Amino acid sequence: MGTKATLAILLAALLPALAGAGERVVLAPPVGTVVAVGQQFDVRAALPGRADVRWEVRLGERSLPGGEAPAGVFLARGVTLAHAGRHRLLAVARGGAGEVVATAETSVVARPWQGARGAKNVILLIADGMGHAHRTAARLALHGLEGGKPRGWLAMDTLPVEGVLTTSSLSGLVTDSAAAGHALATGTKTANGMLGVWPDDTPGQDDDNPRVEQLPRLLWRERRMVTGLVSNADLTDATPAAFVAAVADRGEAAGVAQAYRRAVAEGYLPVLLGGGARHLLPGGELPAEFAAAGHRLVRTASELEAARRDGASRLLGLFHSGHMNTEFDRQRRGDPEVVKEFPDQPSLEAMTRAALAALARHPHGFFLMVEGALVDKQAHNGDQERVVWEMLAFDRAVAAALEFARATNTDGVPGNDTLVIVTSDHETGGAVLPGVVAAGCRGSRDCLLTYDAGGFPSAADADSDGFPDVVDGERKVALHFAAGPDRYEDWLAQPRPVPLALGRAGRDRLVIPNPERDGGTGVWLGGITPVSVPPRGYAPTQTVHTAVDVPLSAYGPGAETLAGVRDNTEVFFAILRAVGGGGVAARR
Repeated sequence: MGTKATLAILLAALLPALAGAGERVVLAPPVGTVVAVGQQFDVRAALPGRADVRWEVRLGERSLPGGEAPAGVFLARGVTLAHAGRHRLLAVARGGAGEVVATAETSVVARPWQGARGAKNVILLIADGMGHAHRTAARLALHGLEGGKPRGWLAMDTLPVEGVLTTSSLSGLVTDSAAAGHALATGTKTANGMLGVWPDDTPGQDDDNPRVEQLPRLLWRERRMVTGLVSNADLTDATPAAFVAAVADRGEAAGVAQAYRRAVAEGYLPVLLGGGARHLLPGGELPAEFAAAGHRLVRTASELEAARRDGASRLLGLFHSGHMNTEFDRQRRGDPEVVKEFPDQPSLEAMTRAALAALARHPHGFFLMVEGALVDKQAHNGDQERVVWEMLAFDRAVAAALEFARATNTDGVPGNDTLVIVTSDHETGGAVLPGVVAAGCRGSRDCLLTYDAGGFPSAADADSDGFPDVVDGERKVALHFAAGPDRYEDWLAQPRPVPLALGRAGRDRLVIPNPERDGGTGVWLGGITPVSVPPRGYAPTQTVHTAVDVPLSAYGPGAETLAGVRDNTEVFFAILRAVGGGGVAARR
């Protein structure tokens, strides 16, 4: 299963019934699963510790044939439901004499793709870790206030439909990026740490988990729509991988890379842009699947722009060995040595524009996922400036997407409209905006001015580049990260990205504030996360994700279905309803 979540918690979601001699059937899909008509998924049944049973499994009115699986386990791959509604799933385990040992029953709901085709293209923009405070802080830093009103708006503020998403995973209140990305990509819940699969009863085995089909492959099978994935993270990271890979452990970079190669070979992934060259360019050579499909390899911003001008329709862009550098560092706002190894990285906006130009050349429409991954990574570091710069860089990518969508949606040509969705996978850091930081004040909590004492934050963008002219202004909005460890804070920009606290699993007993981070100039701020360092795994040296709802904005055909409060799985179904149709692929 390959997950850090407690097996007992996961089994609770997979035990729909108890029968026979008190033996528990572990049955997948999990309780409460909803799929789309035509979406492929696996059915798995097992009695933990029993290899001597044979299975009879029925879904609705049909008996499911089992495929290759360990002894005593039933596994049917690639099952689909051709009709909308609630379908009974019944599993019966029989012993050697044919006696019933145990039974389990649950149901799987299939939703139709409602209505005729509306959107030809879909652009989903995910600011990883963005909560309401991150978004507000970016607006305040760029535009400020006048008379108590914003002097300007972010591009994401201008979308006409607003909503919020709940984000909990199958295994816990607080999700990680893997389970959250899985929810957006499949319309179903899974355990933290998993991508494209559901948990099972074998935590030590990663190759037998039941799988569920992701949006890109479903759209390709049903509509011949192609997909582009853009991220400023390593592309084997959880969010981009969630749309293609089926792995029980999000850290299986080799498995994710293999999934990308498979998607390219199948024909539905013409654009892949981001970091992660160490995983996706073995030996520095273009993988055979990408070469055979005609992908153009680009390694710098200059090469990406040249490919865009040349009209390339298939792109593999790898601009860093791991995660790309932040926009703050890309602009050399701090120590220029941070980007010396990769000095010519493209912005998220540039990657988005290049992806749109390439995907628009495919006649049946496209799905594009753009991730602003470094919002999350810098929020984990409690780095206000890099979070704000990442939010503004993400907003410029949103502006590029809106420019494309408004052109297609107002050109009078039927059948080529575009749906744009802007949201997050979860909130990172417990971010709040308690006031304004007093200029020149250091080493005291009295530096934070609240209510009328703080007045309004200063903001200026004289060159209209979409970023503040000054990093540490006269009156700076305070973006405070409450869900983190003890730390020092002087509210000045960090020259280099540095962790909030220190502690190494297996070596240290306690987490301590990082003295390199404002240790000589900052005030000590107490944290809320655990202080004990575990003997293995990860030390709690960063801020953590929270369970608060995240913002969503949308524009285009079908956007109105996302208004109000929704679960994150609803984004998947909203996209399918906007695209319309469903049901042309052969069914099992």
